[in-house]
Amino acid sequence: MIHVVSAHNKAEYKSYLRQLWQQRYDVFVEKMGWSLDCADGIERDQFDRPDTVYLLCIDEKDRLKGGMRLLPTTKPHLMSDLFPHLCAEGVPSGDTTWEISRFYSLTGRHMMLERDKTASELICGLYEYALMNRIEKVSCVASMVLFPTILKAGWDVTPLGLPTVTDDEVILAFLIDLNERDYKTVAQNRKITESVLYAPNLREEQWEIAV
Repeated sequence: MIHVVSAHNKAEYKSYLRQLWQQRYDVFVEKMGWSLDCADGIERDQFDRPDTVYLLCIDEKDRLKGGMRLLPTTKPHLMSDLFPHLCAEGVPSGDTTWEISRFYSLTGRHMMLERDKTASELICGLYEYALMNRIEKVSCVASMVLFPTILKAGWDVTPLGLPTVTDDEVILAFLIDLNERDYKTVAQNRKITESVLYAPNLREEQWEIAV
């Protein structure tokens, strides 16, 4: 289940946010070798702000299995401050465009299926949250290695510029359209047949996906 954590309910998720920043350190610094300016054991930066929205995948045993960060592009965000050179025609911004970053799911040698389930729920949770909050597009910077997988998943993706090499990794900036048509395609490809979003503060009922 995907939990939406924002300024309205962060107090209820303090322990999960501590786990989030610890897991991000393990994934991005320890495993992926990113050169990030962070304290030992904690990956938390200037974009983890009071207005940051998190999507957290929490399983039935209350374990945090993965997460994603969302930022409004009308304020400073990762692409505007650190990667504007990746956008040939300027960094996209606006009330209906948000940025996603620090997207991960816990992985392991014997956890491939669980990894896929976590990623699938996070992706579909993003679509659900966006459709409920009039978010039409999300921007992202990601490794080119992931780009074929993103396209195959059914996302409507527009590159914002040419790939470039950073820290020995080829990265690309792009926009993703978030609409109901593509949501149904992505959900079907990911074998998600019902709502994954736990957000009692946003709505009263869950709704099934028509696929």
